[in-house]
Amino acid sequence: SVCAICHENEFSMADKPSLDTLLQMLQSVIFEIGRSSQAFCELSGRTEPLVGDVVMALVEMGLNIDDLSSYAMRSTRVTIPSPQVMAKQSTPRILQAGEKKTPSAYIPDYLPAFPDPHSYIRTPTHKQPVTEYEAIREKSATQKRDVERALTKFMAKTCGQSLTHRLFPDEQISHLFPLILLKVESNPYLNALLPKDQVFDDNEEQLIRKKESDKKPKLVVNATDETNSAISGE
Repeated sequence: SVCAICHENEFSMADKPSLDTLLQMLQSVIFEIGRSSQAFCELSGRTEPLVGDVVMALVEMGLNIDDLSSYAMRSTRVTIPSPQVMAKQSTPRILQAGEKKTPSAYIPDYLPAFPDPHSYIRTPTHKQPVTEYEAIREKSATQKRDVERALTKFMAKTCGQSLTHRLFPDEQISHLFPLILLKVESNPYLNALLPKDQVFDDNEEQLIRKKESDKKPKLVVNATDETNSAISGE
């Protein structure tokens, strides 16, 4: 404000001590106007000053009130933009769990903020598993793709150039998309002709043998014949 007043009065430059002196004078005038206005306000039995109190303070200080309107409407007035209010930067917390609870209307603003909700409301012990069908299928497909990609890269690095195929001739980018060559068999059509629907292991073979042995005919001795032979022997 002091520099703007100096510029309106056609001053091109000013020393710092001069600006400090003018600043102290301006502050003392404003302070005196406020003190006198408050004194006239309290003298009238009020707590907030009105326009009449300010006018009485200016008259008491010897200032001409009629010149205020012309001074306010002057053409050489320098408009000073209002200072921008910087947003207050909140201090980041080391650990924050959950969303903070907004204080109620009856809680004053000067009180400290609530802590994290898990410290006084509830503390979740574990994360709920995902049960949606789409999410499970997507996760399964992602894991399968990652495993296949990792296995392909591992085989491409360990098996050498004999089992890998390059998409690009440049060696610098050929390792980005490694491919594994298919194993060529002498008779590729033979696997399709061989029946592989039934697979037998050792236990199943033993069960089959036991069933076959059970199907064989056994000697059946008639109970009446045994009884007759026993009686004749006696």
